[in-house]
Amino acid sequence: MSNSNDNNSFRKIIQNGLLNKNPILVSGMVIAPVIVLANNFNDAVMLVAAFSLITFFTLLLSSFVPKSIVYTIRIILYTLIGAIVYIPSVMLMEYFMPEGVEAIGIFFPLFITNSFIVTRSESIFFLETKGKMLLDIVFCIIGYDAAVLIFAALREILASGTIGGKITGMPASFRVFEHPFGGFILLGLFAALFRSILLLIKRVQK
Repeated sequence: MSNSNDNNSFRKIIQNGLLNKNPILVSGMVIAPVIVLANNFNDAVMLVAAFSLITFFTLLLSSFVPKSIVYTIRIILYTLIGAIVYIPSVMLMEYFMPEGVEAIGIFFPLFITNSFIVTRSESIFFLETKGKMLLDIVFCIIGYDAAVLIFAALREILASGTIGGKITGMPASFRVFEHPFGGFILLGLFAALFRSILLLIKRVQK
């Protein structure tokens, strides 16, 4: 019985992180960098690398902050931990992706205060056991990263007829999607389509 419950819990964590509560397509979390920066696949790779590094290690270290500390102070401490994590993250990115830090620009340090850390940490992640919390964080980050990469690939194809800089043979391109307002419209359509598919799947399963 315990194994069955554990399997169901594990399956639910995966489904929530990747599908049912996808951080960007369902919850609409951390979308500003996506709209501004993820206009091609290569930039999206740098974006998700920076986001994943800062978010995972900040949440991991922040989970050890005692709950006896006043809530406001805890949030400040999470931000300070994020600032500490930011330094080696920048160094790592500069080593492996030297052009990445410059491309991400101001959004890199802003990841220190993203919704996962400031909001979801206290309302979801830190209410779970350490093992479940780590799984939940990992799959939420994977869900966010996958959505960003797929969105960026689609956006690049529509905007320039390329993916990762390589020509796809698209008969037409729509340069409007390179700009933030075009990205916002496309992301809205992308999220609406994703939610419609989820609703359809739930109806079929019933």
